[in-house]
Amino acid sequence: MRPETRTAIRAVGIACEIADSRRGADQITSKGGIDLVTATDVACEDAIRAELARDFPEHAIVGEERGGSIVASKPTWLVDPICGTRPFASNVPLYCSNAALLEHDALTVSAVAVGKSDEIAWAERGGGAWLRTAAGQRAVQASALSDTVWFSGREPYAAEIVRNAMLESRWYTWQFSSTLAYVYLADGRIAGIVHVGTSPVHVAAGCLLAAESGALVTDLDGRPWTVACRGVIAAATPGLHRELCALVERSR
Repeated sequence: MRPETRTAIRAVGIACEIADSRRGADQITSKGGIDLVTATDVACEDAIRAELARDFPEHAIVGEERGGSIVASKPTWLVDPICGTRPFASNVPLYCSNAALLEHDALTVSAVAVGKSDEIAWAERGGGAWLRTAAGQRAVQASALSDTVWFSGREPYAAEIVRNAMLESRWYTWQFSSTLAYVYLADGRIAGIVHVGTSPVHVAAGCLLAAESGALVTDLDGRPWTVACRGVIAAATPGLHRELCALVERSR
């Protein structure tokens, strides 16, 4: 395991402990529209940043709450301290803390700590995806057996995608506002993801995790996903991926 991975795992674990304590969860500020931030989000990001900066002071950091910019000339961490702030603020345990490392335009390390659980998922580029729990650590692999696809998005056609998926009665369709779904895909608990209107701090860690579990991860047009993409289609099998691409295309 790379030193960067160890630090990322520790950092998101600390952040998740802060989130699970709910200190600051009732201090809520609107970010406009339906977006909000709690004092806990900021505390979690500060904790992650402190751990990353302590071990890798030369790295850049981009966070959901504190901002920052990707620096092409140096490794850059992408941090979402509480992915799923809306359910978190409502005391619904569908949130996670994420960190991913971008090096030379490629994601190389990711770690995701799952709220209200003992689970931390992590991946290294070319090294597979793993899940650590109180019972130990195991490799995870994507699977299409669940017939469940997770949908999220804010683009105008996102609702049409969900509508068409439900009318087909082809999959169980789930929606909740957290990239926790990427952990579920990597571990075979769901089969696919259609995520419309994203940013790299939200999904970078999940995309690497899903890809290293064997899932096919692309943009909404079926091209390889990069941090510049605004949407994700991820699927456990090529066949399911083709179906989801077709669903998105006819819903636009």
